[in-house]
Amino acid sequence: MKYLSILLMLAVMLSCASQPPPAPKGGPVLSPEQLEPGPFPQDYQIRIISWLRMNSDVPDAVKVLSIELPRPKAAEAEVPDRNLRQGEAVWESMVITQGFRGDPPGPTYHRFYFKDGVIRSVDLK
Repeated sequence: MKYLSILLMLAVMLSCASQPPPAPKGGPVLSPEQLEPGPFPQDYQIRIISWLRMNSDVPDAVKVLSIELPRPKAAEAEVPDRNLRQGEAVWESMVITQGFRGDPPGPTYHRFYFKDGVIRSVDLK
């Protein structure tokens, strides 16, 4: 009887025990190609200036005050139309402009994201 009560208590304790928490859901599953930003965009300055001039209402009014050297980074947002997923490795270059469409007066920061040598996304905020 003593063994039966101990066995019964163990069964009750085991049934009341909580299940282990589920494994945390990670971010999107990325392929090995998406974890690499691709080759360094050697002509990043030309590409950025060309993009700014082509996307401006008055190309001659755009002044590029500085362009930072691109550095590897994980994309913060998904851009489906440019085939860019959140967390994917890209090259980021910070650019300071003046006079680009929609810019307030004074210097404005923009981020350009390169993948495999091509501008994939531009953050104009």
